Amino acid sequence: MNDYDAALARCGTLDEDVLARPWSFRGRQMDVRYALYRTLEDAQEVQVRVSAGDHPESRRILALAQRALGSLRALLTGLPGASLDRAPRAGEWSIQETVAHMVAVEQRYALQTKYAVDREEADPIRIADSRLPSLAPANVGGEVAALLTRLAEARAETDRWLGDVPPAKMTRPTIWGGYEIDVRFRLHRFAAHVEEHTIQCEKTLQALGWRPTEGRQIARRLAAVLGEVEGLGAAKDAREIEARLVERLASVAP
Repeated sequence: MNDYDAALARCGTLDEDVLARPWSFRGRQMDVRYALYRTLEDAQEVQVRVSAGDHPESRRILALAQRALGSLRALLTGLPGASLDRAPRAGEWSIQETVAHMVAVEQRYALQTKYAVDREEADPIRIADSRLPSLAPANVGGEVAALLTRLAEARAETDRWLGDVPPAKMTRPTIWGGYEIDVRFRLHRFAAHVEEHTIQCEKTLQALGWRPTEGRQIARRLAAVLGEVEGLGAAKDAREIEARLVERLASVAP
């Protein structure tokens, strides 16, 4: 777990009592809660500046998926293993199985969309199923952090492949769920799928009796904004804000 993930996990432990503790800002007393919100404000400033840049449409779309990933990351980082490998009901997925499915779909979507962009006119519209990973969740174990890393790596590969799709290829035909659609439609599926299964994770945790702290809820909003910043290509700016969160939390007594 890197320093930023450790900070997200620490945020997940911050209840109202800790958030109300004193925290100094510019020589005056605020509270720990504002330390988190100030970091969110820092991230928002960067997001506004970066989003005003001249980005390809495909990158703007995929940045929404990176935003969704940031929220998921802050939801799950630091949770106990008992909450992650238990299914809420018979026949339903655990958190681990859900995230493993998200990895597989990210990879499938990327391959399907890249094929639509790159294929020759004479090639079939649909990519061969044999070239796609299975949708069935693999036998997963261990910490969910490893799965989140795999999902982040898959997202990064998607962005490398599809972050600069030429405008003329955004309307190329492809197939999704039996529907004939275009590349633009497919690109919007990336974020929607992450959001869909983040909600599934939330429902699973609720069914298991888990509730998020206020600190985790704030951290999710921060991580989402930083995800979008990174998705728009400003990884250095995102790392700087992450380091700021780490530094501010280090000043808060355990």
